[in-house]
Amino acid sequence: MYAIRREGKGPVIASIRKFPGRKKPFGVAWREPGTKTQRWRYFATKREADTFRDTVGTEIRQGTYVDQRPIPFKMFSTDWLARTKPTVSANTHSLHEWAVNGYLIPAFNMMAIQALRPDRIERWQAALLSQGKPGPRSVQIIRGVLHTILEDGVAKGVIFASPLARVRRFEVPERELKYLDVPQLKLLCEKVGSFYAALFLIMAFAGLRVGEATGLQWSDLDLDRRRLWVRRQAIWRRKKNCPPGEPRWTLAEPKPRAGKRVVEIPVGLSPLLIAHRESLNGSNPLNLVFPSQTGTPLYPKNIRRRHFLPALQALGIVGIRQHDFRRTFIALHVEAGTHPKLVQERVGHSSIGLTMDLYGKIAGQMALSTEQEARLEALAAKALPESVPVEPTTNSVTETPTEPDRTLAKTSDSESTP
Repeated sequence: MYAIRREGKGPVIASIRKFPGRKKPFGVAWREPGTKTQRWRYFATKREADTFRDTVGTEIRQGTYVDQRPIPFKMFSTDWLARTKPTVSANTHSLHEWAVNGYLIPAFNMMAIQALRPDRIERWQAALLSQGKPGPRSVQIIRGVLHTILEDGVAKGVIFASPLARVRRFEVPERELKYLDVPQLKLLCEKVGSFYAALFLIMAFAGLRVGEATGLQWSDLDLDRRRLWVRRQAIWRRKKNCPPGEPRWTLAEPKPRAGKRVVEIPVGLSPLLIAHRESLNGSNPLNLVFPSQTGTPLYPKNIRRRHFLPALQALGIVGIRQHDFRRTFIALHVEAGTHPKLVQERVGHSSIGLTMDLYGKIAGQMALSTEQEARLEALAAKALPESVPVEPTTNSVTETPTEPDRTLAKTSDSESTP
């Protein structure tokens, strides 16, 4: 029997024992840290057994030991979905389910998560990209979900390091940055009527997501102080995810901490919202600012399909999504000169990096205002050098020839004579 020990006196960490007559006669025995359960693994040659014994012993001593029992990717990823469901929004969980059940499990299925290698993942990634559907952006999202799963495996001690870190990245075509300017926003609101005009103006001038706008209650608005509190969002679930007897919609707090925020309401919107409140009729048990005819939150797909897209099509505006009202909000504040940190707080971004990325791109597309051009012209005028006076040229003045130095001439002549 061969064994390695801790430094100094201590118990055996791993040992090798030979079992003659077996196909793999060299067995390595060790006890898992924590559970102290004895484990065995068998090898055909003693060299393989020695290498494995040394590796296990080093990992146990350094505290980097990873469970050697294979865990199927399908089992681990399904368990990950169940564990993370309470910690993310319903929409995020649906996105995770789409990536895991639609692409990751069909690709890796019962393969042990410990057996995932960078080349295997890279071939799967290349196959998805070559198909053309889903597109590169969707493949990037699926890869991000796989990254989160593998990092969770590292944190739980199932794998030592994520193999995705060594997988080649790919370029994703940058999505064209689009938003509504003020004239387009005005035309859109005139086209959709007063009810949806109020909804779209609130989304544009308060930077609300569609779920935050449809989840607004009148108690969240202080029209005298012109303040709006974002405290909840309306979430619509799939029918299969709804318990029997429960509606598809639910009102929930924004998951990101930055989602809860206070936003200023422009002065001109206060009379419009007062008129909107007086025009509401019918049942409204939830006291919603924008209720449906039955008093429930508006269904986002109905807003887009019945009102938003037809109005854009009639106006000849293409490439604008409902979510682009948030970009419109940022564009309005860029034009107003609002500090990016203030924009981040009002738009509800968790990171200033995302705000700065959009803020910078939108600012780069805008033309200089008249005031900015005037300031630039003033700075340029200060930077110009003063006019240099022109010296008189020699052609306009008759010069008298100077006489040669007679002394020097004489000296030269005297030195030259023998």
